[in-house]
Amino acid sequence: MEALNGETERLKKEVCLAVRQLFERGLIFPHGGNVSARLPGSSEYWITSNVYKGWIQPQDLVKMNLKGEVLEAREGVKPSIEYPMHQAVYERREDVNAVVHSHSPVTTGLTLAGVELQPITAEAGLLLKKVKTVPFAPPGSQVLAEKAAKQAEGGTLALLLQGHGVVGLGRNVLEAVGVVETLEGLALTQFFAMLAAGRVPTIPVEALKDLEGVE
Repeated sequence: MEALNGETERLKKEVCLAVRQLFERGLIFPHGGNVSARLPGSSEYWITSNVYKGWIQPQDLVKMNLKGEVLEAREGVKPSIEYPMHQAVYERREDVNAVVHSHSPVTTGLTLAGVELQPITAEAGLLLKKVKTVPFAPPGSQVLAEKAAKQAEGGTLALLLQGHGVVGLGRNVLEAVGVVETLEGLALTQFFAMLAAGRVPTIPVEALKDLEGVE
């Protein structure tokens, strides 16, 4: 039990560190964006709350189960309204132990403008194979949760939520954060290329095939 408690506290600290890091990088906002994580194989998870993201601490997280029930929360703290989406992803993907929903400005902006992200680097080419777009649905709704969970099947690593933001999935918090940060870096590089040259040179499909299986 002591070891389990230690793992849980470490997980909560990782979530808070990720939130503050994403906040400092402008990928989530004071009350926009959310992060959750669970221990492998668990039906319970910790998710961010209505607390100001830049100051979030482990005691500000809310513990929930896959029935949508709050199991633990300090007084006055409520789970993010996006918890149905997190819950739905965990139900569909046993391999996913962390979900990061950001409001990445460049990635979201290009998506809103109808600009498709391109394989402009080898890393981008490999990641984009595992990125899917989710049609718009109201934030926090069960409709959005179902649409996101459906698109998250089949090894998807990232979801582009139309008019809303980005969702990164991972086996742990670090992986999920890395997906979101990589996508934003790709989007920013592509945007600069478009401004500078009016076009976006891409990696040939044949070259990308040679990189399959490389991490």
